[in-house]
Amino acid sequence: MDLETYKKTWENQPEETNSVSKIDIYKMAHSKSSSVVKWVFILGVIELSIGVCLNLFIPDSYIEAYNDLGLKKFINYSIILNYIIIILFLIIFYKNYKAVSSTENTKRLLNNILRVRRTVKYYVYYNLTGAFIFMVIIYTTVFSNEELFIKNFNPENLEVNINTLITSTIISLIVVIILVLFIIWLFYRVTYGILLGRLKKNYKELDSLEHLN
Repeated sequence: MDLETYKKTWENQPEETNSVSKIDIYKMAHSKSSSVVKWVFILGVIELSIGVCLNLFIPDSYIEAYNDLGLKKFINYSIILNYIIIILFLIIFYKNYKAVSSTENTKRLLNNILRVRRTVKYYVYYNLTGAFIFMVIIYTTVFSNEELFIKNFNPENLEVNINTLITSTIISLIVVIILVLFIIWLFYRVTYGILLGRLKKNYKELDSLEHLN
């Protein structure tokens, strides 16, 4: 039975049965919220695992390009820092799950749900901002060295105007950055967005239940 339908049925029950039904409604909302937060944690673990696997299979050509650009240390430190931050988020996700699953007070559960939603939003903002900064630093480094720029973007030494090449490359990279950020945003919108939507619905149900006499 849908939570909203269950709540309406409860409101129309005799007064002496209301307290029992209210507990049942709370348990249903509590269980759904706990399940959603658990999936937030699971998705974070899956995402981290995929990232680690992808980094293990970086082509040698990319590594050589990073070496030529003098970005090897920056890349390595960035990856390590990113892992640390994501692990910290996963720890927070897990603590949020434990807090939600063990909460027996409606007001406290509402506060925990709000905390989960804020944490997930911060996580999404971090990944989008981090990806943007990472790409900007990489491309800025490439453009700052004309020799490396030509080596990477005109390896066959074709006779082209350097300014035209730079302009066309900048436009192409801007498009790439926008496309990558959009794909990342879309991924989080589809995955975490759905989970946050369910949490929001549970929050509204619990909040309305809390204000019922």
